[in-house]
Amino acid sequence: VTGGKNLHTWCDLIRLEAEGQVVKHFGIQENWEFNGLLTLRWLKFPWDRYLDTSFAAGDGLSYATEVPVIERQRHGEESARFLNYLMFEFTFGLPKYPWWSLITRLHHRSGVFGLFDGVHGGSNYLCFGLRYDFL
Repeated sequence: VTGGKNLHTWCDLIRLEAEGQVVKHFGIQENWEFNGLLTLRWLKFPWDRYLDTSFAAGDGLSYATEVPVIERQRHGEESARFLNYLMFEFTFGLPKYPWWSLITRLHHRSGVFGLFDGVHGGSNYLCFGLRYDFL
């Protein structure tokens, strides 16, 4: 679940957003994750009259309630609860329904080459979802 706020828009092309996330992992790992980030979103594409599209890149902080199992498996014990959070996202929606869109997102946690607690590894998840914008 995410919640966001539009902070500023430049020339109807780029928007600065703030976002908070509450994530529950299922399957291999069962931890919760809390993320806060700032995002820049590119709003205009040539085909928007047919398929409204946006691209976003965001960076912030991630806190996991326990060191994620998948990070320990991939990188030994080298991980931490508190890491950097990075995301890249595309949204796709029908112009007739501008408040609804489908999203695909790369959800990335990492130590930023040792900057966070000496951690050099991390984890990636490809996510899909449904977005509703309160206009």
